[in-house]
Amino acid sequence: LEVWTRAQRDILLDHPWLLTVARLAPPLGPRRLLWLDRALAALAGTGLHDGEKVNVATALTGYALTEAALVHGMGGGDPQLEEAGIAGAADYGEMLAEVLDPDVYPALTAAVRSGAMGGGEGWVDDADFVFGLNLLLDGVEALIHRRSGTAS
Repeated sequence: LEVWTRAQRDILLDHPWLLTVARLAPPLGPRRLLWLDRALAALAGTGLHDGEKVNVATALTGYALTEAALVHGMGGGDPQLEEAGIAGAADYGEMLAEVLDPDVYPALTAAVRSGAMGGGEGWVDDADFVFGLNLLLDGVEALIHRRSGTAS
């Protein structure tokens, strides 16, 4: 599932025009159905029922899509960001630091001031992608353990 999710994100980054395609449609074409089939096959023998397997695939697909859109946008692919003079995650963090009211956004202001959104590449760093993916896969693993009645 890790390779499957990474491949989806990488395909979107290699072909950013796909990010403009209607994303909320269920898989219709033979290739998209084949992607879904491979995810369901990876979950065979886990004790999850078919609906849960489809939900896992949907969650991972959504994650890959969101991450690809953020990376693409931060890499100069978003006209709104370009118009605002934001060329990357560091610029975004600097802009937020200037405009956030700490009384209204205390937690976000603290995160921005700590450098969480501007200290490095932000969302374009592969380590950030891996962190989120591992978080999701840990949740899938915990669900599998709950279904099997074993402790994780």
